[in-house]
Amino acid sequence: MKVVLIEDDEMLRKSLSFFLKSKGHEVVEFENGLDPIDYIRKNYADISIIVTDLNLPFAGGRQVIHATRQIKDADIQIIVLTSSGVESTELEVFELGADDFISKPFSPAVLLKRIEKLTST
Repeated sequence: MKVVLIEDDEMLRKSLSFFLKSKGHEVVEFENGLDPIDYIRKNYADISIIVTDLNLPFAGGRQVIHATRQIKDADIQIIVLTSSGVESTELEVFELGADDFISKPFSPAVLLKRIEKLTST
């Protein structure tokens, strides 16, 4: 399964990527929100899930969600990661079209379970 991982914290991105790859997933990493939008538009048919931070350089997670949901035939699940535990932020990302929300800090094992849950239906 192809996972697009968008996280500007290099250590977190690298460790999550390593963990997901060790569990058999193909991971494409991005450190900002702008570059993956173009990638997603061109490769949406091959992407199962997007895991994105909300606060990113150049374009944020909100823009990634919006751009992804504009692709008519895309069937991509989206998990949002954020250090904001504010309820209004969580509600906003669900209204934008996110499928799940995880507050930082979190366990990679919890992320894996949420990915498996979203992609098994």
